[in-house]
Amino acid sequence: MAKSKNESNNKSSGTLLTEKDGTQYFVMGKVRIKVSEHFAQDGKPLDSLLEDVIKHAAAAS
Repeated sequence: MAKSKNESNNKSSGTLLTEKDGTQYFVMGKVRIKVSEHFAQDGKPLDSLLEDVIKHAAAAS
């Protein structure tokens, strides 16, 4: 597995690993999570997406 550059200097930050077949894993300590979806580079920022989810949930109730 190849490690990608960790852009944060925080010691509690995880690392993104990529296997030879292209499968990516986010690793923090003993936890390993398979990455199956990515946010689009030109998509909405996370806070905007969360705001949309909250508004949708409020309208549905």
